[in-house]
Amino acid sequence: MRYRPFGRSGMALSTVGLRLSWDTFNKNRNTAAALMTAALENGINTFHFDTTDLELLKLAAEVFSVVDRKLLFIGCTAHGRTIDGPATSYELTPLRSRLKGAIKESGLMWLDMLAFERPINYVLPEDSRAFLRSLKEARMLRYACATVDVADMDEVIMSGDFNVIDTRFDLDTSWDKRNLMDKAVASDMSIIARDYYPDAYKKASDLMPSDGKKSWFFKKPENPLTGAGTYAFLHQTPDWTAEELCLSYALHQTAISCVLIEPKSVDQLELLAQVPERHMPSSVPAQIEMARFTEHGPKNRAKA
Repeated sequence: MRYRPFGRSGMALSTVGLRLSWDTFNKNRNTAAALMTAALENGINTFHFDTTDLELLKLAAEVFSVVDRKLLFIGCTAHGRTIDGPATSYELTPLRSRLKGAIKESGLMWLDMLAFERPINYVLPEDSRAFLRSLKEARMLRYACATVDVADMDEVIMSGDFNVIDTRFDLDTSWDKRNLMDKAVASDMSIIARDYYPDAYKKASDLMPSDGKKSWFFKKPENPLTGAGTYAFLHQTPDWTAEELCLSYALHQTAISCVLIEPKSVDQLELLAQVPERHMPSSVPAQIEMARFTEHGPKNRAKA
């Protein structure tokens, strides 16, 4: 594992972090505990929970009890599940109730980061802002994070209300967004990336143009060069999976402090945790740049 400075905090984050959601494991304690334990064993010190569910956070506190809490960076998503979405979740009463459980009752002692989804759209009430300031003063909360994409990123940067931006980053992320990420870093903000491996890249057949696919009778592509300039190479690079290449690409972005992974098994986690120490094949960066501008790319997907 490798580590990067987290802004000017003096803390170093593992370049790969673990993102966990209770729903992913159907509240299976054994699976969640095994993943968190494996993450620690592989040098991961950055964890983000897409919930403030007290049961999951108590389990996390049990697993993390073997490590000095100061060495871990633990974040949570601020909003709960409501019919109206984050808007009502950010009101003082429900927000204070969830954070009381997440900080005091869970055993985590404090939260390093609290993430707010699209805070420009779902404005935090002033009493909630005052409550968050009091948590920071009491050192129960260290950083406020905005989960945004390119449309809201500039406004979040200019607001000065947040220390961290949590955003999608993949092979097709636009230059506009990359420039905004650099602007955020220049404004003393940190970037945490997620969703580096979208569904559009997961099936080799979706990335290969039809005339490059194998014919039924001869088992050879009609045009073996058709895959050039597309993302087909993601599934054709020896000793690398498509997900590992996508993760490695994200890790090469110097503006990003940490990339969050969402493995479904310990084996998958261990493979992804090895990526920071591996050298991306020298041909891959050029193949990525060629594919980014080809008409065969996954254009049906909204640009991040």
